[in-house]
Amino acid sequence: MSISIVLVLWVMVTIICGYFDELEFWDSCYFGKPLIKNTQLIIPSRNIGLYEGHPLNNTGQFMILQSGKLIFSGIQRSQRIIGEYLGEPKSGRGFKPSYTIADGPFPKIDEPITKFFLEGILEEPLSYVTWEIESVSFHLEI
Repeated sequence: MSISIVLVLWVMVTIICGYFDELEFWDSCYFGKPLIKNTQLIIPSRNIGLYEGHPLNNTGQFMILQSGKLIFSGIQRSQRIIGEYLGEPKSGRGFKPSYTIADGPFPKIDEPITKFFLEGILEEPLSYVTWEIESVSFHLEI
């Protein structure tokens, strides 16, 4: 006689559609390596700022979300300007010459497009990034 034990781990995922304007990136947010799946751009992120008014922030003040994924669906354009740090970001040593990365091409979609703008710290290569994204929709997944 044998006994099998099966452990099922339930992972709860929260998805917040929209509310992009209630997020803050530039002074604290780190972006992981972006992943493109079909017409989705997925950016693993940490230290995402949440303004009061975002559904995940009921504190009455600005707060930091430890981690999440920024997901842009129906992606039409993704272009980032990379400024690699000379040393650590807070060292004040400056940047190497910047360069641009344009993702795509993406299939055309006959739906209204929204422009999104991100600024923050790209983890690999360690750099300051400004990122312009055009997509049909945005959601935050935690």
